[in-house]
Amino acid sequence: MTLVRIRRSFRHVSPQVVLFLLFAFCLLSVFVSAYYLYGWKRGLEPSGDIPSPDCDEPKIAPSRLLPIKPIKVVDSSRTDPLVLVFVESLYSQLGQEIVAILESSRFKYLTEIAPGKGDMPTLTDKDRGRFALIIYENILKYVNLDAWNRELLDKYCVEYGVGIIGFFKANENSLLSAQLKGFPLFLHSNLALKDCSINPKSPLLYITRPSEVEKGLLPGEDWTVFQSNHSTYEPVLLAKTKSAESIPHMSIDAALHTTVVQDLGLHDGIQRVLFGNNLNFWLHKLVFVDAV
Repeated sequence: MTLVRIRRSFRHVSPQVVLFLLFAFCLLSVFVSAYYLYGWKRGLEPSGDIPSPDCDEPKIAPSRLLPIKPIKVVDSSRTDPLVLVFVESLYSQLGQEIVAILESSRFKYLTEIAPGKGDMPTLTDKDRGRFALIIYENILKYVNLDAWNRELLDKYCVEYGVGIIGFFKANENSLLSAQLKGFPLFLHSNLALKDCSINPKSPLLYITRPSEVEKGLLPGEDWTVFQSNHSTYEPVLLAKTKSAESIPHMSIDAALHTTVVQDLGLHDGIQRVLFGNNLNFWLHKLVFVDAV
């Protein structure tokens, strides 16, 4: 009976009332939509708490204005978890230390005599890269590769996002100051250093802690330090010279000098870590593990 009464009451509603109700409903919908739309736009507006640029910030070095090549994102699924180690000989001390650390860390590796000229090991297998990392016991072997092998290796590193670790161990025949061939990086060699510290802003650090420092003289007097104005190079380890004198031929005087440098890949798309000595120094071993 109730349902019948409701139906009868609707029959007596005039068309004007129906139109009024529809108009009111539409008007309410417009107000609701406008409210939510306004609130959503406010969420995209910049906050008033964002500070204005600080005029006291240091000026960008001219090298930071140079064209920067994009870095290919590392896709580990495209490479096998294998490290390619180029050594001077199968019995070299540094080469054996590199292999020992890789074995203790359970990294798979393949050892090859570094080619100056001649065949480079096969780097790919169909569409997969065979190696996830390249290590050079002597970085000069990489720098002085013949043009064909150098281009082949660099293209592989860029395509598969593979990095390079290299060591530079100075000897009595090393130039005191020289530019690394093909790179905006200068080397100053055969130095005695002291008071090694860690750059806390280095993106390379993993197990190495910035609080781990070495006070006093570093072992040996055959250290190499790196100098560059290019933004691709980030210091990892720093040290002072044994004496307070500045390094000859260095364009700027600095209290701290870079003994391990990370190339972020902004120069040519390849990330690298370069050591200015061997692995006899304990902090070098820690940083090496971080680099791997």
